[in-house]
Amino acid sequence: MERAPSKPRQALWIVLLAIAGFIAWTLLSARVERPEVAESNFQANLIRLERWKLDPAPADVLVGSSIGARLLPRYFRGTALDGMHNLSLDGSGPSLGLRLLLEGTNQPRRVFIEVHRLGKPWHPNDDAVLAAAHSPGMRLAGWLRGIRAEARPSTLMFAWIKSHQRSPGAPYVPTPTARTNSGSTSNPGPAASHRPFTPKWESDLARDVAALKQRGIRAVLIRFPVGRENPVDAEARSGSDELSDHLGILLVDLQREAVRRGLEVRYTDNLHLTPQSAEAVSRILADWAAKHP
Repeated sequence: MERAPSKPRQALWIVLLAIAGFIAWTLLSARVERPEVAESNFQANLIRLERWKLDPAPADVLVGSSIGARLLPRYFRGTALDGMHNLSLDGSGPSLGLRLLLEGTNQPRRVFIEVHRLGKPWHPNDDAVLAAAHSPGMRLAGWLRGIRAEARPSTLMFAWIKSHQRSPGAPYVPTPTARTNSGSTSNPGPAASHRPFTPKWESDLARDVAALKQRGIRAVLIRFPVGRENPVDAEARSGSDELSDHLGILLVDLQREAVRRGLEVRYTDNLHLTPQSAEAVSRILADWAAKHP
């Protein structure tokens, strides 16, 4: 009568098969296009964090919120911003991206800072992102590519599905009330004109910009089309212009330039760009970068 395999031997085979499966999946997942979107905001943030912390340092990086996150790195292929890293984090603001940049060793030549959520208060989501960035799992992902967020089967499937979908969205058409209340600035952070005192977020930003300059990194403000937050007159002087003058750094106003070019910008929710509009806006930014190397 044949003896049944012992439990230690069964356990060994299970471990060996698991290791073989992990290696096979790591090799297979490395052969498909790297996902830039994910099935949840947290997983999307993990992908951006892992690339920032584990990949070679890029020449250019964008820090911001979910607004800036719509500009996927692949939109810049073959342009002056080819290889740009997007450290815009869903549910957070540009201050968190700047903190991650300044605490790390990556040395980009230029950082684009989204203006729209500069005044966003610190949120528990920011703590969760920081914890993930400093976790043992992040360090382990640097050694084992197969455990990265971008290698998750569900993420790869989601990214593939999204790449084959077209989201038409719609241009934002403000109501009369919205037109009356829209004001001259596109974001709740920078005020239309400087107040007698300097808000804390602006002092923090000035400190961060100075720290970037000390490290030889150029800071550039960037303003996106944001649907319901767009001003009625794109040419009107905004809080972003005021902030640019105050800090002494350049501003790329993509909303203003999109209007000048007659680009019909579409949104998924009257705030975030559709993929097609995000790609078109990315080309405007790449054109600017080509003129300002």
